[in-house]
Amino acid sequence: MEHVCRSRPAAHPLGRRRSLSTPAAAGALVRILTERFADDLRNLWTDEDTVEFQIDGARNVEVLTALRDEPDLAFFMLADEAGVDYGVGEHFEVVYHLFSWQHPAWLRVRARVDRSNPRIRTITHLWEGAMFHEREAYDMMGIIFEGNRDLRRIYMSPDYRSFPQRRDFVLPDDAADSPAHGVNPLERPETWDLSRFSDAAAVTFPPADERPDAPAEGVTGGRTDADKSRPR
Repeated sequence: MEHVCRSRPAAHPLGRRRSLSTPAAAGALVRILTERFADDLRNLWTDEDTVEFQIDGARNVEVLTALRDEPDLAFFMLADEAGVDYGVGEHFEVVYHLFSWQHPAWLRVRARVDRSNPRIRTITHLWEGAMFHEREAYDMMGIIFEGNRDLRRIYMSPDYRSFPQRRDFVLPDDAADSPAHGVNPLERPETWDLSRFSDAAAVTFPPADERPDAPAEGVTGGRTDADKSRPR
């Protein structure tokens, strides 16, 4: 671990071709990680306040459980979980950001996911808050989190069949022609049936000057419509 203490110009390049210039306080974390996860850890990389490494997606639960539960690590807080697309023909990653009171640096764990079969196990049994992060990654990128009990879209409509944050997604109107499209093509404007709006019965009201007893618009019993939305 002597390279941890070297100056920036002399540091050995790791990971993203940037120098391992870990502050002295984070050196203990780097040492623990390299010793504890010798078979899992790949591409160790650091900057001033973050330590990062990559793992095989098939090992995400085992590695994250150890990071959370082992006393010398104790990364109890999952700050974020997000999907990353490295481009057409490249792999996906699910990235976890963790925090521990015992270490001054944030920890970023990058789990590799196969693009042709984007599946990875859920971590909702480790952090309940991961539910919404995983739903977002599923909605935007089509990553399947196996074991997630409520994996459904969180932004797009339930019948939406494409994944807008994938690199092979073209444009919303061209989603049906995109390699990222799902089972059904995206509905295009020229297919919209606007006749259904004429089926509803028309509702008309007399002019206000013909209704002298009517209250002012938006006011009922001295209360405005805005009052109804205010917490009491």
